[in-house]
Amino acid sequence: MKIQERLKTIMEQLDCRGEPALLSPTNVWHAGLDDEIAELGRTHPSTDADKSRIALMAGLHLLNDSLDRSHSYAQQIEDDATGCYWHAIMHRMEQDFWNSKYWFRQAGRHPVKERTRLAVSVWLKDQPGLNVLPAGAIVNILKQFRNDGSWNCDEFVDLISLQESGKGSDETHRLLQGLQRIELAELFRYTLDAAN
Repeated sequence: MKIQERLKTIMEQLDCRGEPALLSPTNVWHAGLDDEIAELGRTHPSTDADKSRIALMAGLHLLNDSLDRSHSYAQQIEDDATGCYWHAIMHRMEQDFWNSKYWFRQAGRHPVKERTRLAVSVWLKDQPGLNVLPAGAIVNILKQFRNDGSWNCDEFVDLISLQESGKGSDETHRLLQGLQRIELAELFRYTLDAAN
């Protein structure tokens, strides 16, 4: 099977996942798929000059909740903004929040940050349940993201940290997963375009 066909098959399987990625996964979502992703990397090995393909591998593994494998790819391209972005999300998912913020800073003014900010504001405007949630740190910031379009990586890391420490609700958890899904989709789309 050609590489593009294998990649398409992998992406279709990830799309069939249904539920959003966990904020802090502890297991690979689909072990067999993780092996297929790894095989894709071996079939089409990347060189140092091919940072976009390495970032694609980091992204595919992260979309499958394979934090360790994603990390191994992201570490190969720590001087690349997209690699830093995948690295940052991986650390956020493993609840290494300080390290996550560091890698978001290393990603600089990555175009995905702006795309995500805009998409988050639009998506939150379609979430009527946000208006009836009791005020609190997470809800207040989510409303700012919606009303002011002020989403940013560091505050999002802080919100997930609050949620994972037990200071959120089932509804804020659902909203944060939705925002993470937006961010992952935007970054993956950018990474895939760069790799092609």
